[in-house]
Amino acid sequence: MAAQRQSYPDDHWIKNRDPEQVLAAYMDQQSKTYSRIKNSFVQELAGDLRGKRVLDYGCGAGLFTVYAALQGATAAIGIDAEETVLSAARLLARREGVESICSFTLSDRFPSFEGRTRFDLVLLKDVIEHVDDDRGLIAAASAALVPGGRLILSTQNALSLNYLFEGSYNRLWLRRRDWFGWDTTHVRFYTPMSLLGKLRQAGLRNFAWRSVYLIPYKLPGLPGSGRQFLRLDALAVVDRMLGAIFPYNRLGWNIIVRAEASALVRSYAGTAHSVPAAVPAHFAL
Repeated sequence: MAAQRQSYPDDHWIKNRDPEQVLAAYMDQQSKTYSRIKNSFVQELAGDLRGKRVLDYGCGAGLFTVYAALQGATAAIGIDAEETVLSAARLLARREGVESICSFTLSDRFPSFEGRTRFDLVLLKDVIEHVDDDRGLIAAASAALVPGGRLILSTQNALSLNYLFEGSYNRLWLRRRDWFGWDTTHVRFYTPMSLLGKLRQAGLRNFAWRSVYLIPYKLPGLPGSGRQFLRLDALAVVDRMLGAIFPYNRLGWNIIVRAEASALVRSYAGTAHSVPAAVPAHFAL
């Protein structure tokens, strides 16, 4: 049984009722090197979005939902379980002039799409490590795709140098067996092999991989420096050089995979799947 998820504390920015402040905090995270590289890989894997229908599940403050609309998507739907970030997402869509294309929905479950409502692209960015029934979520997401549609997901990777260092320190030295990465609401880790098995079980195929944070570049601050972290962002050049090349594209702390639905994946008769009480705002460095 997965460990019980923890809620974000009340003083976390995601709990702020002011959309301006939430959006500012969110965009500050997205400006960090780690997030910028990860987002660029997601955009690369998404490809041409003109005329496409896009579902961003766990959309946070809507960065990718709005990006899809700006890239010519005919419909860009963002779903999140926290109204505070959805208010910020609506604000972002208004600022970018795409509020008529973007739609944001409050829900703690993956919707059941009826009739002919299907998507060309479904994004699960840093979501599956938060939910108990990850297999069901992937199956439901693949069933929401048109035949040949694409699913993109990202998650933290136990087959990585950062897991060897930070994971060993937390799980072995500190004996924090409930440590599952940078967010206290995570319930598991993945490897490329375990993730591939779940994707194939859902009928997905034609996989493309990217990875980020191949070499850790956010380190504990030196004693007496007064700084909590030492950021060596220049090391991120390794991500840009190798993050799309096998085998390095499966060895980063964060792995991103794009998979394609076959013509046979049309429906899913399972149960609904809960989103975390506060879907992650895509943790940044």
